[in-house]
Amino acid sequence: MKLPIHLLVLDFIGCILIGLGMAMHFANIDLLPESLRFEKDGLVFIVVGVALMLPAILHLLQGLRKR
Repeated sequence: MKLPIHLLVLDFIGCILIGLGMAMHFANIDLLPESLRFEKDGLVFIVVGVALMLPAILHLLQGLRKR
């Protein structure tokens, strides 16, 4: 079963956002300019990354159920 390209792109962007969010949250690396920073911005990046990865995971699970 192949994933559509749009789901692969969303998954890729989600992985990058999760990695950046983990760097911002756990390593205290500031990737955003000072004017755009806010409290818990690393956690927001992680949550948005997971949300972007969910469609690909749900597509895979739906394909497994059909088999």
